[in-house]
Amino acid sequence: MSKPFQPIRIKSRVEFDWLIEHMSNEAYRVRDNWDLWPAIENSIDEYSIEFNQTPNFWELTRQAYQDAVVLRLGRLYDPHATSTSLGNLLQTIKTIKENAFGASTLFTASLSNLDMTELDSEITQVSYDDPIVEKLLLIRNEFHAHRGTRHVTKGTFASLPSLKQDEISTLMTRAIDLLQKYRERLGYTRLLWGHDELKEFQTLLSLLRAGLSSKTS
Repeated sequence: MSKPFQPIRIKSRVEFDWLIEHMSNEAYRVRDNWDLWPAIENSIDEYSIEFNQTPNFWELTRQAYQDAVVLRLGRLYDPHATSTSLGNLLQTIKTIKENAFGASTLFTASLSNLDMTELDSEITQVSYDDPIVEKLLLIRNEFHAHRGTRHVTKGTFASLPSLKQDEISTLMTRAIDLLQKYRERLGYTRLLWGHDELKEFQTLLSLLRAGLSSKTS
């Protein structure tokens, strides 16, 4: 069993507003980076000539998006007691419901019919008890956020597990769905976060192709 999450001390509705808005934006920033990482990989064959004009730049860009996805997901699923994470947010909501630190007036009506069994299940889904979360945190702790010396001295980074694309998608979607669910439940406006970065990437590729064609024509 993983260590229990800790409620974040909320003294006012404004503080909770800042908390849930920050986490919602963070989850969608993961999606922004996730949109662009596979988009680059999926465009290599079609735009091979364009990419080969500056191959080192595109490889560095792809790696940057990959690292950003793992690091941002690692923050969202961070089990540390003082982190701004999904687990601690859900535990905060649970504690408000139970009136553990006198903040029940924040969302009394909104949480009156909260299904505690369902909430407990969601807390498990964002903890070490979930195998995909466990894998994410191992990769983050041993390679991305910290670099384990035993892997450096022994050259054993290849022994670390890797996150498959469907696993990353599951973690990202889970985070967004949970945050949207409780935003709606607690009366917050639903975020309308588009895919503008992905559209701009496609525009960039078109411009690169047009520019290269004009130079060779």
